Amino acid sequence: MRRRRRSSAIRAGGFTLLELLVAVALLSVLAVLSWRGMDSVLRSRDRIVQSSDELRALSVAFAQLEQDVRGSWAVGLLGLDEPAIAFAVRGEDAQPELALVRETNADRPLQLQRVRYRLHEHRLERGFAPWTSSGVDPARPVSEQPLVWQPLLGEVDQIQFRAWIASRGWLPAATLARDTGRARVDGVELTIVRGGERIVRVLAARN
Repeated sequence: MRRRRRSSAIRAGGFTLLELLVAVALLSVLAVLSWRGMDSVLRSRDRIVQSSDELRALSVAFAQLEQDVRGSWAVGLLGLDEPAIAFAVRGEDAQPELALVRETNADRPLQLQRVRYRLHEHRLERGFAPWTSSGVDPARPVSEQPLVWQPLLGEVDQIQFRAWIASRGWLPAATLARDTGRARVDGVELTIVRGGERIVRVLAARN
């Protein structure tokens, strides 16, 4: 009887080697599962942050373009020596550009600004500078100030512009760049191609 009690007390006081190996294996499996779960959570967070940044950049670019286009409507009524909204096609890739003359602030005396949108090195860029009229004094021509360029959106493969003219409908930028007339532009459509995805935004020029 004493030997049996002693042996049972020994078993109750510790773990066998097999039990320790099983416990270590279970803890290893739990650690691997926890690490994979944490890694999945971190990757999901990174994807959400990246998507949020891209959406914010798109929103800022479209909001700036909308502000510029709307600011050009009143300028078109002033009868300047250049159109308030015009298009050009430049470079070997024939990339379209949008040129605007807009009001800088409606609450102050009339101040105009030249604005241009272009695709440069896979970036949608906005250039701006104070507007100067070449017809103020023909004897003293005014040199235009160089544009200050700011990047709006990166990783852009292609951009396309179209304009809505009431009497002619939607016309691509290439057609309008060759048009010598000054048809009134009532709307602008911008198409951005990024990573195979097409994003289209239509903006009304009329206030």
